[in-house]
Amino acid sequence: MSKQLHRRFAYLVGIFITLSVSLLSCWWDPGDGPLAEIATENTRFLQGYPIVFTLELRSGLSEQDFEYSWDFGDSLMESGREVEHTYIYPGTYTIEVLTTGDTESETDTKTIEVIPSLELVASYAMHVDDPSGLSFGKNHNSLWTVSDKSNGKVVEIDLEGNNLRALPYRGQDLEGIAYDHRDSSIWIVDESLGNLIHLNSNGEVVSTQLIAGVSDGSGLEGIAIDSEHSRIFMLKEKEFGALITLDQNSLQQTITRLRFAPDYSGLFYVTSTNMFWVMSDEASMVYQMDAAGAISIGYGVDMVQPEGLVFDESEKVFYIVDDTSEKLHKYKFWDSP
Repeated sequence: MSKQLHRRFAYLVGIFITLSVSLLSCWWDPGDGPLAEIATENTRFLQGYPIVFTLELRSGLSEQDFEYSWDFGDSLMESGREVEHTYIYPGTYTIEVLTTGDTESETDTKTIEVIPSLELVASYAMHVDDPSGLSFGKNHNSLWTVSDKSNGKVVEIDLEGNNLRALPYRGQDLEGIAYDHRDSSIWIVDESLGNLIHLNSNGEVVSTQLIAGVSDGSGLEGIAIDSEHSRIFMLKEKEFGALITLDQNSLQQTITRLRFAPDYSGLFYVTSTNMFWVMSDEASMVYQMDAAGAISIGYGVDMVQPEGLVFDESEKVFYIVDDTSEKLHKYKFWDSP
């Protein structure tokens, strides 16, 4: 190659490199992109609980150079890069935040859903490993629960989570419990075995019944009793979810498919209304359900792993056990006194 051609080739290469660097610097310019964005991927929140919102600024910008004005869509305003807000009523809200500087300003919006929730009244520490199911005891003066650990216990506790007594029976994977006020006996379900187990008041086994098709690791969870009609209700957790009804007289078993939640972990039957309260662990929701599996309303709960629940009709309160934190939580409706 001649010197002249070599110089011309080098010149063209230099121009190409200069243009490439210029284009790349424009492409990766940290000034590109929104001025500020609401930094949350969550669009579903609980009524009545504080929510913290934060703005994420464009790279290279300083927080002190801007002012931030928030409109939460419920007639309330706030200022600051990080704010806390509580929605009193359920609904769909559009949040709007105006970021203003000396030379530029920009608005970001996000639409969120605020769902109905239960109000936490109290929390009590428990002394039961991994508590799972929950049932009222005699005259609603105590509660029964089970541990879902291997060799787990059946334990009676008071309404503040203190242990009263433990039965001698030990389970493999106990998930649900129901106290039978007709004879003070106990009904429990073992998920890994797929068994419905009947204990007398001393904790001795009266009978064991295999519930077909549920011993798959996503099997029996909650249990409740309709003593007036001699029926036992059980939940199949998922894969598929179902309400299982066992007629104690005919021993006939019926299955109602459930499709409204990702899983089903706790069950309570209300005799006066022929309705159920159903807990979903994964959704952290309590649903009111009829016998056909249709729900009328759902309430969110601020818990880690809710497993079992009971509902006191006279007091209008729920007691719910949390498997992970090993606590007993007491909830009420927001509009209750």
